[in-house]
Amino acid sequence: MSPNSFTALRLIAAVAVLVRHSLIILDDEISPFGAPDIPALGLWVFFVVSGFLLPGAWERRPQLVRYVSARVLRVFPGLFVSLLVTVVIIGAIATPLGVRAYLSDPQTLNHLTKNLVLLPDYTLPGVFSDNPYANAVNGALWSLGPLFAMYLLVPVIGWIPWQRVRASVWTGLLVWSVVAPLVDVIPTRDIVWGNFVDDILRVAAFFCAGAALREWRVPLRLDAAIIAASVLAIVMVLEPELTWFVAHLVVPYVLVTVGSQPIPVLRSAGRFGDPSFGMFLIGFPVQQLVIHLNPHLDWVPSILTTLVLSVAYGYLLWWFVDQPLARMRVSSRRPGTNRLEAPRPAAVRAP
Repeated sequence: MSPNSFTALRLIAAVAVLVRHSLIILDDEISPFGAPDIPALGLWVFFVVSGFLLPGAWERRPQLVRYVSARVLRVFPGLFVSLLVTVVIIGAIATPLGVRAYLSDPQTLNHLTKNLVLLPDYTLPGVFSDNPYANAVNGALWSLGPLFAMYLLVPVIGWIPWQRVRASVWTGLLVWSVVAPLVDVIPTRDIVWGNFVDDILRVAAFFCAGAALREWRVPLRLDAAIIAASVLAIVMVLEPELTWFVAHLVVPYVLVTVGSQPIPVLRSAGRFGDPSFGMFLIGFPVQQLVIHLNPHLDWVPSILTTLVLSVAYGYLLWWFVDQPLARMRVSSRRPGTNRLEAPRPAAVRAP
């Protein structure tokens, strides 16, 4: 049983990302909500949790090769397997082309290779061309690049020997990420590595908030988190234009506080593993496939079908890819250093 509740938060986040994506890509006549207006809370969770945990992982073992190799092993094997499943199985089912023509099309290899270097590519030849959200194979992959870039920023700032300076740097980056798009300091609609600058800054802000909470050693109290969440709810109702600013302060504090507590129900969520990363990687294409195979299926069974399949895939990925790699990392260490690093900061990666 985990000593904290971060695994449960990641599971909840993965479900939130999946449901939000499903509501976006379902037909407007089937989906009951204006999904694009739903906050990307699940994605915020992934970035906040990663931002809070990874500076601690670096502080415990400030070794660059070990740190980077751990991040690579936690992201790219699962990404590679998920891309293969998407391209070879889901894409082959959904394309109107013959299997040979589909697999030999240059766009198929292009999709695989680009996404393996975290340069988002969303299309495969003919795949989901008749879906309401046409041609989009996996809209969740865009955030993997910004997330991995933030991973690499951790040791850069972590080399600063003074804690308060590190905390100030993370706080400064948080403020800059929030304010820069509003004052036109930079061209936010420019594209960097396949993503709009303002989209990158939006998620980076939550990573920086999590890291700042860690470095400032802010006291984490449930009663304070409840009060903060109440304030955010009031702001959302009375001053909705201020919600985005207040959310950057309140949401990270609430998430980190809840995640750090050994809440009995939540801390047991990871007893069978952590399927959140696999759910994140496969949920979007699975929902598109469900829509492709049964376009008139109502939104509730459509989302539930996607959820069941994605959870099953997430556990398979954990048991047969993530866990064996984790055991290899442990067995390769010298005696006396056989200790796992911080819990997996799952990506999202989403909108």
